[in-house]
Amino acid sequence: MRQVIVRKLDHTGREVFAYPARVVARAPQAIVLSARWDRPPMKLEYVCLETGDRWLETFYADRWYNLFEIRSADGLLKGWYANVTRPARITDDEVCAEDLALDVWVDPDGRVMVLDEDEFAALPLDDGERAAAREALRVLVDGAGPLRMPPSVEVPAPEAVVGELLRARGLTLAVAESCTGGLVSHRITNVPGSSDYYLGSVTSYANAVKERVLGVPGDVLALRGAVSRETALAMARGVRRLLGADLGLSVTGIAGPGGGTPQKPVGLVYIALAAPDGEWVEEHCWQWGRGVRDGADERLANKAASAEAALSLLCAYLVEISYG
Repeated sequence: MRQVIVRKLDHTGREVFAYPARVVARAPQAIVLSARWDRPPMKLEYVCLETGDRWLETFYADRWYNLFEIRSADGLLKGWYANVTRPARITDDEVCAEDLALDVWVDPDGRVMVLDEDEFAALPLDDGERAAAREALRVLVDGAGPLRMPPSVEVPAPEAVVGELLRARGLTLAVAESCTGGLVSHRITNVPGSSDYYLGSVTSYANAVKERVLGVPGDVLALRGAVSRETALAMARGVRRLLGADLGLSVTGIAGPGGGTPQKPVGLVYIALAAPDGEWVEEHCWQWGRGVRDGADERLANKAASAEAALSLLCAYLVEISYG
């Protein structure tokens, strides 16, 4: 994998720090990179950055922001971060981005924080640059739900990156979906050539299908419920076994607007990945729909966020085993 140097610059173009990163994917106006946090731990108000954290970074040559997905060294999702910057300068050997102070943080449940607005206000920018930066902030905040950090409409899309990595590794994938109703599979099969690595899916909406087709134990469904870590993992294992895939990915949750309880509220979702070298389960409790009057909008937002997060987990795993 090709390595580049990322140079973070301040608003004057002065280099603040630089680090190496590996190229995961390229598009005409964008680049996706894999990097590690190799600096001392840094405790911030919203997250603690630790030595060894894994960063999946996307820079754009035609947009006034960049995007980062941050995971711990063992793969635990910490959240998503966006810098408002001048459009990045991307060459074969380096990526340069001039930071304009404004930042956005999205935690794993979808809560959004806008950071450093006072610092941005003090920068000596002309009216055009200030307006472009403000518009970038608006796009990021408005697009942060449902979980568009990185935005699902961005290129390279996560399903395209996943496809490239699966093909390069010679791996096959099967998907088991409940609350997303086939949305993960829809996005995967939107990529031309996905038949090279995608074997199929089971949309196991009913508990009976989870049990009879995927082999989720009845006592797990009875004791833990359809929306649980245990059920998500059993679904991932089951679809992997059923379709003979290298990797099994699953999603189960409560899309809403009804069906939630105090113990399991609307927006709760579990995503699992079963692989030859390990198994992982993520829990999210999406905040997008809270206070939204239209329950249909809340439902669609939760489904979209869950599909995006499932692709994110799969992508993080494939990047790690491909490039470390």
